[in-house]
Amino acid sequence: MATTGIVNGTSIIVGIDSTAGGAGTTFVPVTHSTSASISFSMETRDATTKGSAGYKEVLEGLRSLTIDCEAMTALDATFGYEEMYALWNNRTLFNLEFGTTETGDTVYQVKGYLTSLSISSGVEDSSTFSASFECTGSVTTATN
Repeated sequence: MATTGIVNGTSIIVGIDSTAGGAGTTFVPVTHSTSASISFSMETRDATTKGSAGYKEVLEGLRSLTIDCEAMTALDATFGYEEMYALWNNRTLFNLEFGTTETGDTVYQVKGYLTSLSISSGVEDSSTFSASFECTGSVTTATN
């Protein structure tokens, strides 16, 4: 049943399919995830003319999408830091999914590259890592 009301952020995950499969792809959530975000952007192109009365005018331009997540570091994780490092190291293009796992909810699906990976480990603190994905091509939506 689709999620109703205000969504609990714990329900939103970043899923990855490193096989770059097609229809019927199985997305594996980033293990021990603590946060997830998606950002849609659109550049503009200048359309200012002498008739613009001194005001800048713009038209639509290129669109882009980034997905970011943070997670606790566990070296025995199903899909954690070591798997992320392999994606980055191999320059792998893979499928990403952003949304909930609840049946009936809309999720965003896109192909992307892991462009940034960092790990942080403070004294007597849980080790965490951050991953950023730059997406390529069009975004599709699907229903779980």
